[in-house]
Amino acid sequence: MRKIFCPKCDEEIALSSAKLKELRERADERMSIICPSCTHQLRIRIKPPKRSSDSEQTVDQQCGHITIIENVFGYRQLFPLYRGLNHIGRRNKDTKTDIPIITGDPSMDRHHAIIKITQTKSGRLLHAIADDDSRVGTFVSGQLLGAKEWYNLSEGDIITLGATTIIFSKEPLSDEVLGSIEGEN
Repeated sequence: MRKIFCPKCDEEIALSSAKLKELRERADERMSIICPSCTHQLRIRIKPPKRSSDSEQTVDQQCGHITIIENVFGYRQLFPLYRGLNHIGRRNKDTKTDIPIITGDPSMDRHHAIIKITQTKSGRLLHAIADDDSRVGTFVSGQLLGAKEWYNLSEGDIITLGATTIIFSKEPLSDEVLGSIEGEN
C-alpha cells in the first residue's frame, strides 16, 4: 500500500498494492485518481525502480534513523537518516523537508531542526543536531539548544520538537522495515 496526499485539500489517499502492480505493468506508468474528499483530479506517475551504480549507493547509504513516538498529535513514524543535512519539520503540502513528520502538533515548525551526518577521515560517522530557527526550540535530553549550536548525538538520545518526542539511533533500518516505509510514502 502506498499513501499520497491531495495537493488541493491535503487529504491522504491510499493506493492498494494491486493498483500499484497494475500501474507498474502498464507501459506508460501514468494514472489519474479522483480525490474522494474534494473531487480534485490527480495525475500521477510511478517511477520505475532505479538501477543505481555502486558509487550512487554509497552516497545514499543509511547512516541511522529516528523514531517519532506516538502521542495525541500523531502516530509512530520511522525515518532513515543519510549523510549530509537532514531537515526535520512538520509535514505541510506547501513546504519541502527531508523528514516531513505527519503531526497535528502546532508547536512544531515546518522547518524545525537539522541533523547533520559527516564522516571522519578514519571512517567514523558523526551525528549532530541543531535548531533550524524554530519558535519553541529544540531540546536534546531535556537541554535547550542555543542558536546555531550543534549538539553531537549519541545512541538513544531523546530529541523534543514542540510536543513531539523523537528517539535517535545510529543503526540503519533493516531492508524489510525500509521497504515497508517506502511502500507507505
